[in-house]
Amino acid sequence: MQQHFFNHIKQRMPDHLSLVDAVSEVLHISTDSAYRRIRGDKALTFDEIQNLAIHFKVSLDQFLHLQGNAITFLGNYISREHFDMKNYFQSIVTQLTFFCAAQKKELFYLNKDIPIFHFFAFPELAAFKTYFWSRYNLNYSQFNKGQFLIADFLPLVEDVGQEICSLYLDIPSTEVWNLDCINTTIRQINFYKESKLFKSHEDLVTVFRCLEKLVDHIEDQAAAGRKFLYQKSQHTSAKYHIFINYFLLGDNTITVELDNQRMVFLNHNVINYIQTTDAAFIEYTFQTLNTLLKKSTLISEVGEQERENFFNSLRERIYDTKKLTV
Repeated sequence: MQQHFFNHIKQRMPDHLSLVDAVSEVLHISTDSAYRRIRGDKALTFDEIQNLAIHFKVSLDQFLHLQGNAITFLGNYISREHFDMKNYFQSIVTQLTFFCAAQKKELFYLNKDIPIFHFFAFPELAAFKTYFWSRYNLNYSQFNKGQFLIADFLPLVEDVGQEICSLYLDIPSTEVWNLDCINTTIRQINFYKESKLFKSHEDLVTVFRCLEKLVDHIEDQAAAGRKFLYQKSQHTSAKYHIFINYFLLGDNTITVELDNQRMVFLNHNVINYIQTTDAAFIEYTFQTLNTLLKKSTLISEVGEQERENFFNSLRERIYDTKKLTV
């Protein structure tokens, strides 16, 4: 059983990492002692099992095949008073870096909103979203009375935000869109304009312009079936697939396949995420996703007319709000 436990851990690790070195580091023991435990020559203590399970995100219920209705998720609640947005963005960088290390990788995004990764290709728009999350969702006291100015947030989103953008471009992705995916961002911009929270009218115009550019850029990538930087002709090797489903709005579920492992991330309470490697839940989620894809329309690389109609509809929604707002 102990050897199976370590094999289970090994399967969850990137291929380039050493199991014995990782176990030695987590348990603060020599490599020789780690080898003895991996071979089963020395029994693990309960404390060691706990430390290994926590570090490698192993569900003991799942590993021991304990029957029950419980599904194990991992995640942290965002502190509304002490949370640091840069640390939050850095956690995304860490997660995407882990994805990129895998030889075989693909990310599936069932959109309710525009996937967060896209915003960072347009720093001014990412700056606005950062302000919104900071003020409205996290209840940052320092922003509760302040107006929005792009320049206040550019240093943050141009730094770690560009790392997020770059890493995302290297991960093959499939996204399921709906016409309503863009509504949240449009409403946020309009609400803050009506609330007189834009310190500069020019910033309001810039944010709308960036949202239009974002839609254009996603359409260009969908047409190519590849990811690439905005206004860059050189494509990455990462494939980019977009499906549209006019009848179902997603819930910001992210599923990931990495070499020999799969995981699911669920969005909750606006910008919090929880993660699971529960095999039964993941299998159910992937089956649901595959069923949904069969009932959706592929518009990347193929379906030019359908693709143009879809993105023109998104642009019309932006234009209709913009002409009343700006």
